[in-house]
Amino acid sequence: MKDEILKSYIKDFSEQSGIDERPIEDQFERFVNFCIISKQYPREFNYEDLSVGGGGDSALDGVAIIVNGNIVQTPEEIEFFLAKNGSLAVSFSFIQSKTSAKFNGAQILNFLAGIKNFFADKTHIPENQDIQALRAVKNNIYKHSIKMDAAPTLNLFFVTTGEWKEPEHINGLVNSELEVLRSRRLFSAIEFECVDAERLKQMYREIQGRSMKEIELPALVPLPGIEGVRQSFVGSVSAVEYMKLITDSDGNLQKNLFYDNVRDYQGNTPVNLEIDKTLKSGKGQAALAIYNNGITIIAKKVERISGKVKLTDYQIVNGCQTSHVLFENREQLDAGSHIVIKIIETVEPEVAVNVIKAANRQTEVKVEAFESLSPFHKDLEEYFKARAANRKYPIYYERRSKQYDNVPGIRNNQVMTLSAQIKAHVSASLAQPQSTHRYFGEILDSNRGRMFVQGDTFEKYYAAAALLNRIEGLFRKRTIKPRYKLFKFHLIFMVYNYFIKLMNVKNAPDFDSICNSIDDNKILIPVLNSACESIDLALKKLKLSHEDGIRSKALTDLLAKELAVASQGT
Repeated sequence: MKDEILKSYIKDFSEQSGIDERPIEDQFERFVNFCIISKQYPREFNYEDLSVGGGGDSALDGVAIIVNGNIVQTPEEIEFFLAKNGSLAVSFSFIQSKTSAKFNGAQILNFLAGIKNFFADKTHIPENQDIQALRAVKNNIYKHSIKMDAAPTLNLFFVTTGEWKEPEHINGLVNSELEVLRSRRLFSAIEFECVDAERLKQMYREIQGRSMKEIELPALVPLPGIEGVRQSFVGSVSAVEYMKLITDSDGNLQKNLFYDNVRDYQGNTPVNLEIDKTLKSGKGQAALAIYNNGITIIAKKVERISGKVKLTDYQIVNGCQTSHVLFENREQLDAGSHIVIKIIETVEPEVAVNVIKAANRQTEVKVEAFESLSPFHKDLEEYFKARAANRKYPIYYERRSKQYDNVPGIRNNQVMTLSAQIKAHVSASLAQPQSTHRYFGEILDSNRGRMFVQGDTFEKYYAAAALLNRIEGLFRKRTIKPRYKLFKFHLIFMVYNYFIKLMNVKNAPDFDSICNSIDDNKILIPVLNSACESIDLALKKLKLSHEDGIRSKALTDLLAKELAVASQGT
């Protein structure tokens, strides 16, 4: 790889993610998956979960299936979103990445052949465990095609470290293959993009950079002083000018600006259809400001310069629906159309939380959306911070999405999300590793009253999260064989409860000793290896495949019996 700047970006990402000891091909593949999907998906995600490269990968390196605004990896999650929302909005993203400096036509055709095979009824080539699991998700999506708002979209990315010059012969080959895909009528739209080194660097800069924009906003009125708020304003902004605030250098919607908006874009709801109708009504578009509730923005810094406003580190905490519909109608926006806007400058987390709560009460939101805003999670976050100074492998609980981005001394692989915390706790303390293939909001629903309750001890949440963090790190280093990755929550269940029974003081778990053992490879790795052997033996005894095993309560029960015997023998 000759591009020194790109190499430095990959190095930065790899160090942040704890994969800097992996081969450069592995680092590049994960770097690419992170950059591509981050531009499409506004929330935290585990880039390792998107990586499918290796033998039997169908010429694919990264796959993200996004359903109703969430990356999904199991068929059961489809059922949950269908039951919750009544319909499905689906997009498929496939990535092939090469460290070579050329765009090779044969490799691109091989990539497209893998795509065609994936969407065939039956595979004609060997598929690895990851591809098979994704195929099961795909099959379940199309099984419910009558419940789709529209046919899924398909986004294809072929990435190299070279320069893309749009050679006619490659474009011709690609267009011919895409026509075959279109003829299957499985998709509402198909987009193919060749991404080169310059485009990749631009993506990483935009993802890592601070959100900062300046727009024309002359009609602002300052609001009275409010405790915890440096300054705040209300006014109106031209819809055309507002587009500059929510689009990136490519003219695409910056979905990362809606991290703190607890309600995802809901698609063709009655309210959104009314906004769309207003925007398409010609002169009637001018009424948008009085028909619409408007936009609420929280920024860490607001500067007024003549008739302009410069926003730094800003989030749109209310107005996700309006923003998406405006973006979809951006070619029809009239210069005279305005929307109401509220701008709040604050660095106080609690003020931001209260604004988010207040701004999102108008319609029903996901049950998990407000979960991390509760006092329990604030205290849990502080507990994680307090423990960090005394641990070899510190971790931090991310109560609000992206809150630790660009914080000196904190790497990406040290941050635990709400989703990760829920699944770690359910596996360790509630003995339900077989349920973690479900959507985390559903897991939270079904265990309400058994987790995150006032008076609960923070130590058990911390120990479970610390163990998940260490296990994922050992998978990244290939210390644990990749074939056990499906069972990482079963490993948490076994190791956590083994340590709980082994390390007691006056019939209470000694969490200090447990955390020290989690940090000590000489203790942790042998226990993990034994747990892996137990999983193999249990699967064989129950005659279960890996795919069936991760969902099997019988497997959990058998492992629990093995755990009880092992604990008695120590």
